[in-house]
Amino acid sequence: MKKELQPIIEYLQSVLKDPFPHYIFQKEILRETPDDTDIEAIHASKWYKQLADEQWEDGSWGRFHSQDSKAAKKQKFVTTENALRRARQLSLTKDDPIIVKCIRKMERYVSGEETWTDNIEMHKDKGKGHLFCRPYMTAAVINTFDSDNPFVKPLRDNALESLVKAFANGFFDEKVWAQDVSEYRVPSIAGTGMYGIMLFQNSNCMDDTLQRQYIDFIWNSKNGIYYVSSMPPADKRYLEDERFFEWLSALELLSGFSLFPDFMKSEALPHLLKETWRLINEDISIPDSYNVRYAESWRDKNNRKSDVVLRILRALVKC
Repeated sequence: MKKELQPIIEYLQSVLKDPFPHYIFQKEILRETPDDTDIEAIHASKWYKQLADEQWEDGSWGRFHSQDSKAAKKQKFVTTENALRRARQLSLTKDDPIIVKCIRKMERYVSGEETWTDNIEMHKDKGKGHLFCRPYMTAAVINTFDSDNPFVKPLRDNALESLVKAFANGFFDEKVWAQDVSEYRVPSIAGTGMYGIMLFQNSNCMDDTLQRQYIDFIWNSKNGIYYVSSMPPADKRYLEDERFFEWLSALELLSGFSLFPDFMKSEALPHLLKETWRLINEDISIPDSYNVRYAESWRDKNNRKSDVVLRILRALVKC
């Protein structure tokens, strides 16, 4: 794979200039540890300042999951989840000061020492299910920064127990899963949707058999990944398609599993390589759904191109 990626790596080396593109490229593509100068550069960048300036004293960005439409002060990051999603896009680590501060806050959420300030979503059970979900959703977000966090493991192990039962016959038995959900053994969100994937990724918690069954179910699910996409990850998209970045987001989410390369190699990987080279060599109009910005002058056409190439490459290096 390194041979196929080397020309793309060389292309990016020749065009990346801004702090965050350089930092992400060095850290994730070249697998080099950024030095103090690199860290100082990203901390002085406008993208980092956006996050740091809006972070509350308690480590959050206000509500965790749902926007407060009546908030007196308007923020770019309308929820803590929204801010942390941007932090992951920028490849900030668990050791970054703003992430350290937020993880401490989230650990208090998981332990029950504190709870979200979000309104309770009542649904059919008068909010019981929503309150049950909160620690798992929080743990899933922590796991994307720190898969060894001791506050995450008990919840992940519990969700995994129900997942093993649901896949006991070699396929995802939705009735078995639904039974555990109805009995509040596991929250509905901890299965095959976004939060379940976030909770299980990068943890080596599944054996290869279960992991293959789990990813295969998600890979071919006609409804896609809840909160991320409405189409199966197996459904390839072209750059001009408004849903290309929706598809790419699904691949990024699944890239945290060791068997991800097995699902990519036959079709998705060659397709994504071809699309990357088309983007480099042709005058392709990037869809408006493009929403991950690394370069500070992101409106510049060449910067938009290099941003997208870098984003794709971050997934390709995991294949």
